[in-house]
Amino acid sequence: MRYAKVSGAALLLLLVAALGNLGIGASPIPLPEVLRALFSFDLDSLDHYVVLSQRLPRALIAIYVGAVLAAGGAVMQGVTGNPLASPSTLGVSAGAMLGMLLSVFVLDAALPMQGFGALSGGFAGFALTLAVARLTGLGPDPRGLPLILSGALTGMLLAGLAGALLLTDPERRAEYLGWLAGNINHYYVDRLALFWPFGLVSFAVLMALARPLTLIGLGRERAETMGVATRPVMRLALSAVVLGASSATAICGPVGFVGLVVPHLVRPFTGAHLGRLLPVSAMAGAALLLLSDVLARRAFMPFTLHTGVLLELVGGICFGVLVYRLYLRVEARR
Repeated sequence: MRYAKVSGAALLLLLVAALGNLGIGASPIPLPEVLRALFSFDLDSLDHYVVLSQRLPRALIAIYVGAVLAAGGAVMQGVTGNPLASPSTLGVSAGAMLGMLLSVFVLDAALPMQGFGALSGGFAGFALTLAVARLTGLGPDPRGLPLILSGALTGMLLAGLAGALLLTDPERRAEYLGWLAGNINHYYVDRLALFWPFGLVSFAVLMALARPLTLIGLGRERAETMGVATRPVMRLALSAVVLGASSATAICGPVGFVGLVVPHLVRPFTGAHLGRLLPVSAMAGAALLLLSDVLARRAFMPFTLHTGVLLELVGGICFGVLVYRLYLRVEARR
């Protein structure tokens, strides 16, 4: 019963955030007019045109990206046993960003191949993070801060390479500067139309593995005694996370900290079982990104801030708080 209430509240929040995203902008559109645009489109109405051609694609992108990243963060935290793990902190988003830019600036790839460039980069960025963590952690399976610091180092390295790549083509640079900052924009709806199946496959795989992944989160030895093939399950789950997160980056650029923060906000209400945590995290992540997009559009009017920049500012504070609570304060008590 409690889970039904929590999931219902998350769904209601998502609905309110979506309607707010459609109605709030440079020129506010009343809710009744938004609903008429969705269900009874008038060709002669400018407001209806704005809702369907600009705000609805933007809202759909925010929903997709927020849901995929939040679900991915919940799984990464459970599988690695690290509460700071997420696609943005373990090199996935940065790798996908660089892979996407390489496909454009070096290979001059068309849009479908740009997505595969992002996927390849996401896997490469995650693999590089794990390799660095093993070297710095001096062990085959490093946990804790070595893993996160390795992710931060990898992210900075890949972001620097992406910035240098932009300098090689001044004509294209302006086109991708906004994307590089995490830009929820209706202009990228073609990317959403191409890449959303990757997120759907990712989420379906994670939901199918929810029970064994939950057992792994309680301890690999315990999971193995209950018949879970921990290594193949973990590899498949992490591959699904990288697939979904890379597709999100391919659409609108790197959007940070949704995957880090949302699972921590949701877990007290759903518990650690991923069968319950994943759907609610996906809805909460989508709602958070919708609301963040509204704030990015309105906070500095008449200027519009990229949603990714806003989340980096807020997420950086949250990241510092989590590091203090989970690591520094614990060390100070010892």
